[in-house]
Amino acid sequence: MGPYGVEIRSESFYLNRTEAGGCTVPSRHEAVVPAADLTYLAAAFEQVRGHKAWRLREWAAGDPTDTSWTLPPDGTGEAPDIAWQVSRDGDKLSIRGPWTVYGVERGVLFTELRYLELTSLDEALKALGGGTDAG
Repeated sequence: MGPYGVEIRSESFYLNRTEAGGCTVPSRHEAVVPAADLTYLAAAFEQVRGHKAWRLREWAAGDPTDTSWTLPPDGTGEAPDIAWQVSRDGDKLSIRGPWTVYGVERGVLFTELRYLELTSLDEALKALGGGTDAG
């Protein structure tokens, strides 16, 4: 998992990157990380898939088109598109989509991702040459 850690929740998980000095947060729904993180993200996703919360699939009845959970607590702001937009530019990887990027604080990039969106993000990253077999 390299610099990534996950914290499992009932319907989502926190995906946090330590040593985030080279990471940027252009918006609440976008993070730019080193392109070399593709393999680390794949390992983090495998850890999530191995957890009981993923395997029980109680979250699977959710609506994948509802991105309102990503809005700030006051409900204002732009909701993200339901499709992931990932791109590689040299040594940088941009990930934009239905997740919450809380920002970088004390050298850690904090994000949250619903289980519902994990497979589609993994597929988008695989298209760039990373990710794992979706499952």
